[in-house]
Formats: sequence, structure tokens, C-alpha cells
Amino acid sequence: MTDIRKHGFESDAQWREYLEEIDERVIRPAARPRDTQADLDILAAMRAEVADMRQRVRARRRQDTTRWWNIAGAAVLVALAAIASR
Repeated sequence: MTDIRKHGFESDAQWREYLEEIDERVIRPAARPRDTQADLDILAAMRAEVADMRQRVRARRRQDTTRWWNIAGAAVLVALAAIASR
């Protein structure tokens, strides 16, 4: 059976060399430049915005749930009134 991952390599040695190269990159990632204060400020603003959005979504969900409870309560009241009138 053919190993399709080796497609495009001339030999097993070339394939192993390629895999070693990938492992080296994973083990030793490239150095990142240091974050500047402006970057940190932007990141803090984005985090605050995400937190605000989460709060608004939760409030909206509670509001939608409350509406459904009101509708369900009204439906039960109508059903009880219909049963009582018979």
C-alpha cells in the first residue's frame, strides 16, 4: 500500500529530512518581537469590548426567555379558562 503523505518526495531519506525540518520548527519557534504599550492598550480595549458584548448577549437571552415564559403563562391561562367554561 502506498503512503500518500510521501507523495512528491524522491526517497525515504528526503521524506525523513523533511519531517526533521518540521520538528525543528515546532521545537524552536521563531522569536517574536516584544509587545509595545500601544499593542497592549489595543488588546485591553478589545478584551473590554468582548466582555461588554458577552454581557449584552446574556441580557438579551434572559429577555427572550422572559418573553417565552409570559407567552406560555398566557397560553396556560387561556387553556384553563376554556376548560373551566365547559
